[in-house]
Amino acid sequence: MGANEDRRGQGKADQPSATVRPERAGRAWLFMPLAVAAVFLLGAVLGGLGYFEFTPPERTCVSCHEIRASHARWSNSVHRAVSCKQCHGGSADSWHALRENAKRVFRHVADTRHDDIRLSEEQAVRMTRACQQCHQREFAHWQGGGHGTNYARIFLDETHNRTEQMADDCLRCHGMFFEGTMKNLAEPLDTRGPWRLKRPRLAGRPVIPCLACHELHAPGAPFSRSLSDREERVKKGESRRDTIGFYVRQERAHIAIDDLAIPRIVRDGKPVTVSSDPRQRLCTQCHAPDAFGRAGSSDDRTPTGVHEGLSCAACHAPHSNDTRGSCAQCHPARSSCGLDVTDMDTTYRSRGSRHNIHRVACQDCHPGGVPAKRD
Repeated sequence: MGANEDRRGQGKADQPSATVRPERAGRAWLFMPLAVAAVFLLGAVLGGLGYFEFTPPERTCVSCHEIRASHARWSNSVHRAVSCKQCHGGSADSWHALRENAKRVFRHVADTRHDDIRLSEEQAVRMTRACQQCHQREFAHWQGGGHGTNYARIFLDETHNRTEQMADDCLRCHGMFFEGTMKNLAEPLDTRGPWRLKRPRLAGRPVIPCLACHELHAPGAPFSRSLSDREERVKKGESRRDTIGFYVRQERAHIAIDDLAIPRIVRDGKPVTVSSDPRQRLCTQCHAPDAFGRAGSSDDRTPTGVHEGLSCAACHAPHSNDTRGSCAQCHPARSSCGLDVTDMDTTYRSRGSRHNIHRVACQDCHPGGVPAKRD
């Protein structure tokens, strides 16, 4: 038995050992350059992202000629003390940022024109959240006011949709940054319904973001970051309007309020005195009369009657549009006729009143004649 085992062991020892075939070794060497190239490419991508993420944007973004015009405007703007990254985000701080930067690289290579850099709607909404970091009070007021509404509340409003059919002109004031037309946004475009958003994810998105009325690269002196300075301005009733401008959807650009025209409003064929306050011109871009400029038509809120000539800002707080306590800013406890103005039958006291506070006149409450002024 031992001899047999020795012979079997000797037979195994005499067998030739397995060798690596030359063609397999050649294939392995072929993959080596590919592996090295992949590692190099990965390192270059990660290194590039790291450089753009941690190097000041003023040294990275501006190196591309496409963005130099925007940087020049920022350099003279009220926000020039705020880094690009604080508003626009980093190069790799989210999947959205990576996707957007990849698109920019593709457009840089594929497009022949590179001087038309515009914000997408997603970027505009993202910047709205960035505004909150420095303007917490204003953001809270905007969010709680009528202009903090969203796509669902505007475009799925059954009462409005049964009265007026949705059209592209709706996007002039609601959804200024929407990339598409009304047929891309909602359906059906009729007054019967039921209506739905074609992109359900838009339901909670702000329909009037901060950039609808504010141009961040507007020229002006930098804002003070001191809380005491800001509170002092609030106490004095002072407001900065450097950044205020109306975003024109067709032009994809802002027009400063000082450059907006004072609208011509008429009532019973006679011109109405319109406030010269530039902020009033901003309001009338959306709260506008019909094509004939008739006061109170369409969505016009231009004051007439006893309040003719007043600015919207005289009664409406900025951002929240709140009017509580606004009467006390001008009126004594009682009006000229001895009545408490806050108890008068107007829409200030009750929305159901037939006397709209924007157009109320003395004759509305005194059809038999206005009484003599009391001392």
